[in-house]
Amino acid sequence: MKILFTNPSPLIKYGMQKGFEKIGWETDRLEVPQQSVEGLKLKIEEFKPDYIFTEGGVNTRKFIFPVLEKYSIPHIYWAVEDPVANNTFAMQWAEKSVLVLTPDMEMLENYRRKGHKAICIPFAADPDYYYKYPPDEHFASLDAVHVGNNYNVFPERRRAYEYIIKPFIDKNKKIEVYGSDWDNPKHAFRLPPKYNKGYLSHEKSVIAYSSAKISLGVHSITNSRTMQSMRTFEILACRGFFLTQHTRAIEYMFKNHVHLVWSKSYDETVELMEYYLTNDQARERIALNGQKFVYENHTYEKRVREIEKALKGG
Repeated sequence: MKILFTNPSPLIKYGMQKGFEKIGWETDRLEVPQQSVEGLKLKIEEFKPDYIFTEGGVNTRKFIFPVLEKYSIPHIYWAVEDPVANNTFAMQWAEKSVLVLTPDMEMLENYRRKGHKAICIPFAADPDYYYKYPPDEHFASLDAVHVGNNYNVFPERRRAYEYIIKPFIDKNKKIEVYGSDWDNPKHAFRLPPKYNKGYLSHEKSVIAYSSAKISLGVHSITNSRTMQSMRTFEILACRGFFLTQHTRAIEYMFKNHVHLVWSKSYDETVELMEYYLTNDQARERIALNGQKFVYENHTYEKRVREIEKALKGG
């Protein structure tokens, strides 16, 4: 079988695309310069896919929807903006898709109620890309690293900045934060300039996770059993020690102090920080457990086998 991905995001080229290749599918993807009606048509004529796959869909509707109307190639939609966009453009995509994948299992009933076939496909990691990279001298000198943008629209995420990131700053730990809008004056949480390191490529993020003593995690969605930051799986697969905001998904899918550690408050973060920064063996044991758990349970190959089963009517 042949599948064409319409977006070259890291989530696809280092994740879902690899999963399909590992079960024997032939894959191709549209690169950014090809993202137009004519570019997609040309790729379809050249590659002749059995399926087209789109993740998200905020900016891609304008060139994909017209092409889907012209060709009868079945479309798979991965609704990575669920639950936020579930009642808006996610349903528009669902109407044009033979299968909807949602990382948020609470959204399944919404799709099914409207007659759309949907299965839960959370984020994951591919072991051939997400593994423990050789230590980088700079990142290895850090007590903590956080990679992610400063979003101002999710109240629980904003609150987590105060008790996941800020304790490391207040206690004068060596921490660096990468991403956009950390100095935005309109945002409720802003970083002191010395900690704000700006953009970090996805290719360098895996080196940071592999090297820093602690990788910090925050989440936009906190009440789903499965929807969480994709960085959870990426950090754990890199054998990074993950200190994360507690969410329903984190507790549902992982074990505290076994695969990762979670915090619900400022004081708890301080306690975890002080303990694990001085206990290398405990930190390394949990990081190794987390990596093994992801490799056994949360790879894109496993996710794709579920997708293939659903496509076959399972």
